[in-house]
Amino acid sequence: MADVGDRVEVLSKSGTRLGVVRRVSGTLVSVEWDTGGQTTVIPAPGVMRVIGRGRAPAKKRPPAKKAPAKKKAAPKKAPAKKKAAAKKSGGGKKAGGKKAGAAKKKSKKAR
Repeated sequence: MADVGDRVEVLSKSGTRLGVVRRVSGTLVSVEWDTGGQTTVIPAPGVMRVIGRGRAPAKKRPPAKKAPAKKKAAPKKAPAKKKAAAKKSGGGKKAGGKKAGAAKKKSKKAR
């Protein structure tokens, strides 16, 4: 079976074609032809012949380490504005004063 990078010769009804194997997936073989096209084939026995071995695929190198980047000074933030104090309404009465008054009325009626 051909491997990626192998030079192959494929026999067909129209003649012999030469190309380079670009991908192998199970029985599927993708061949880039010398004429410029590309075909994916499932070659029958005796149809494809390896005429030159390709090189072993190159090993992936780890990415090169970059020089540490200089840190930029953080932009100065404007000081936070203070919120204005909320004004109380009701002329100095305690909150919930209405409820207390309502309770007094009920107690007078109950007598």
